[in-house]
Amino acid sequence: MIEYELNTENRSCVCTSEKLKTKVFIEKSVGGNIFFHIRYEKGKVPEKLSGKYTSIQKAQKALEHYLRSMPKSRTVLRDEYADQREKERNAAKSKSEGSK
Repeated sequence: MIEYELNTENRSCVCTSEKLKTKVFIEKSVGGNIFFHIRYEKGKVPEKLSGKYTSIQKAQKALEHYLRSMPKSRTVLRDEYADQREKERNAAKSKSEGSK
């Protein structure tokens, strides 16, 4: 699922997804052009998303298509596994304390 925060004043959009740890920005290109580009908060933009778009909606559509075919990022998976292990440890700890 992708969430969008549209800022009509700055003609930009902030996108968040459960597949990515970082935020994705859709911004107006520098230089007075009518185009928009996609920028990641951290890291490099994938080659499939690099380029210029004629509207925010077209950039959002390209981002949705890219994320739909992409698995969860390694950092998201790592955090999910860490949370799961923490829950298992706490469950095991509470079981051992309850049996005393």
